[in-house]
Amino acid sequence: MALPLLVFPHPRAVSPQPARGFPRNQPHFPGHSRQKRRLRPQLEVLQQDFACYKASMSDTALGIEPETTLVIEIVGTVDKFAQAIEKANLEWLGEWDREAIEPDEDFYDEDASGMRRRTSLKGQLFLSMANESGLRSLLKLWNLWRDKRGFPHGEKKWRLIFDQMQSIRRWGVKDSLIDTGMIQTWGESVSSDLPNQAIFCQIELFFRKDAKRRKRTEQTLTRLLEESGGQIRSEFLEIPSIGLHAVKAQLSDDSVLNLLNKVDAKKTMSDGPLSPDISTLSTPLFKYHEIMYFRPTGQNLTTMTEESGVPAEFPEGKPELSPTVAILDGVPNQMHDALKNRVVLDDRDGLSGQYPVGKRRHGTAMASLIIHGDTSGLTFPLNREVYCRPIMQYNEKSEIVGECDEYVPPDIFIEDRVERAVRQMLDRRDGNSPPAPDVKVINFSIGIRGRPFQWIPSPLAMLLDWLSWKYRVLFCVSAGNYDDRFDLGVTYQEFSKLSEQDQVEHTLRIITKQLAERRLISPAESLNSVTVGALHVDESKNDGEPREQRFDLLPSNTLFSPISRFGLGFRRSVKPEVFFPAGRQFYEAQERIVCLSDDYSKPGQRTAWDSPVAGELSKTVYTRGTSNATALATRSAARIYDVLLTLQEEHKAEMPENLAAVLIKTLLVHGAEQSDEVKSTLRPILASRGDTGKLKELLSRFLGYGAVDVERVLSCTEQRATVIACGEIDARHMHEYQFPLPNGLSGRQLWRRMTVTLAWFSPINPKHRNYRMAKLDLEPQGAWQETPLHLSERPNSDYHQVKRGTVQHEILEGEKMIAPYEQGDHLELRVLCKADATETLEDSIPYGLAVTLEVAEGVNVPIYSQIRDEIRLQVPVEASPGSQDA
Repeated sequence: MALPLLVFPHPRAVSPQPARGFPRNQPHFPGHSRQKRRLRPQLEVLQQDFACYKASMSDTALGIEPETTLVIEIVGTVDKFAQAIEKANLEWLGEWDREAIEPDEDFYDEDASGMRRRTSLKGQLFLSMANESGLRSLLKLWNLWRDKRGFPHGEKKWRLIFDQMQSIRRWGVKDSLIDTGMIQTWGESVSSDLPNQAIFCQIELFFRKDAKRRKRTEQTLTRLLEESGGQIRSEFLEIPSIGLHAVKAQLSDDSVLNLLNKVDAKKTMSDGPLSPDISTLSTPLFKYHEIMYFRPTGQNLTTMTEESGVPAEFPEGKPELSPTVAILDGVPNQMHDALKNRVVLDDRDGLSGQYPVGKRRHGTAMASLIIHGDTSGLTFPLNREVYCRPIMQYNEKSEIVGECDEYVPPDIFIEDRVERAVRQMLDRRDGNSPPAPDVKVINFSIGIRGRPFQWIPSPLAMLLDWLSWKYRVLFCVSAGNYDDRFDLGVTYQEFSKLSEQDQVEHTLRIITKQLAERRLISPAESLNSVTVGALHVDESKNDGEPREQRFDLLPSNTLFSPISRFGLGFRRSVKPEVFFPAGRQFYEAQERIVCLSDDYSKPGQRTAWDSPVAGELSKTVYTRGTSNATALATRSAARIYDVLLTLQEEHKAEMPENLAAVLIKTLLVHGAEQSDEVKSTLRPILASRGDTGKLKELLSRFLGYGAVDVERVLSCTEQRATVIACGEIDARHMHEYQFPLPNGLSGRQLWRRMTVTLAWFSPINPKHRNYRMAKLDLEPQGAWQETPLHLSERPNSDYHQVKRGTVQHEILEGEKMIAPYEQGDHLELRVLCKADATETLEDSIPYGLAVTLEVAEGVNVPIYSQIRDEIRLQVPVEASPGSQDA
């Protein structure tokens, strides 16, 4: 029998104990004499480069102030460096973590006995803007360090910087063009045989604190573009909250070909040398010191061939409640039988009129999946309207091979459209009456294929993080599809003769070698969002019409989809967090090369589809991909919200509206679990590659926290009790919750499991290497294995990894004898909040908490009833200002 979720009483808010500091293990650094010999030539080259750059830019007659962007790379860590930068007459631009630095004779790690280890090192990268005065200050500090003299007050951090500095250089072509993949992209698409090509890009500028300085930069960049034969193609976009200052531009093919002739992109990207001497470039645009990145422009969806479809019957739409779910996507066909009277279309940008009949595909399919689910199975429509705000539009060039049907044009910022859409949807300030003020979850099944995640979040990911924090709304974001062809290693005929198990293992070995190519695409690395991966599952009853050489690469109903992309996320956090069904994706082979099967027949998930036949409003097709999985995650989030409202109305639970989204986030992840079958399949494959050092972290890269069973989240049984809470916490308090120990477990020996999930929305600091300003943590009093339940096993994610994002999700198990305890005893669970990417955290951080204790179904222990009765006996604690809780 389904039983309702339980709710914690208000927690006790107390001052946290001072954290015990642990000495940081720093690697071995070169001695002072050796470091002097290493750094002296680098500083001399820096001065020479700056002099050459100053002279070359003066030839443009633009009056550009001679400045340069410094890149200081260190091994190890140095905290609070920004203040020392400012004191040295340099402008602080930001810092990033550096992962996997190869050790050498000067920088390496040692074990406890002093033996050198081959493990890779970690470090930091600092960016600052320097003019001639700033460079003189830097050289003065270098002289003080070189001569072992004292540093002025406020600049003593420079001693550590010079001790640990691996390199110091100017920001250049390697950073702005090569590391972003832009050179490679242009090298593949630009040809001297096709003159006068339109070459678009997005130019991202270093965000300067001074607004007047930003305006001067815009004027200079415009003139540099015109001088090189290019032009500005958009308004300059500024979003200070995420440090974005950018413009869309069109470059001349002559300037790009000149650049390509100077740079061997393949060699540079594979071997990693510095870019060529920047003074040899004849186009001043490419060496302008204010440019951070050149990026590909245009965001799109890959579409398939023309499709056939079948009509379906849908229940008549009867809107009952206002929208709590929104979709940012293409324009849906709101008159389709599946969507009629079920969507609120807000097309204030007028994008609908640009679509021909039959081309409103992706938005229609996503709305259908959110409202109805996969209609091949038993399903029911949501009882609320869904708010649809188009941000993509029809591509008039879609008939050209390689072009997409729906996109954001190259002269439009997707960040601008998303920011305006969310602000206009939710912002109540200044007496506004927004059209969908009750939205708690936003579906974002769009990715920027040309922007795979590297080491820092993209502007779009940062924007979603900031909007989540500002408006207390949850984004469900797709991990992205991997739709490139790849080499199967054997012919189709050879593959088809393998057993299903051997086929699975063969395909998995190929996928494990493609991880660099299968990275998440923007904005899937968003920290506050829930990122969704794809499961190779659907409700279609058979594999559809047989076709020669159309086959299933992964004949398994428990594995991830071969189309899915994988993590990890920022700072190696768990991404994607959850996996949902995405439809079985079949492939076609030409000898050894396989590509996606490009039709809309079975298998797949049955969705509504915009028909090219006027008046045909019941068409359905079979689709698949991470977009579908994300839509089903959003649908599950809507169902979770309805359960929370029922708890409020029928069980008098308190749930402040501004905390609903973070509690939905908590419960959405709470139902995730890594499949034992999938883990047992992957382990030997990873072991055969030597990937056994951090096996749980590696498994999380493929599996996240696992596939979600949302039905387990929505209710309890007598052998499984879930207790939830939500609140706001600051760094000055710790919240203590008492989880009752059911009396029926005392002194027993049986299998038990506790699942704990803590999720929050964090403000962000885009200039800090930690990025996340609020770090929350859930821990018991003592260790889990020391509690009476003796929860000593962690079958899923790595203990450290689960604390790197904004969701801590852990599954703990035990089978040993449970310690005897008295009726009324409890586990004390503590929620702590600490400042991360900031000196002091002034904000109160919204969070959600879910704790489930269970034994095997059928065991005669009424866990639910005993926990419920003990919760009712707990004395309510008066809420403090930092503890508004459910």
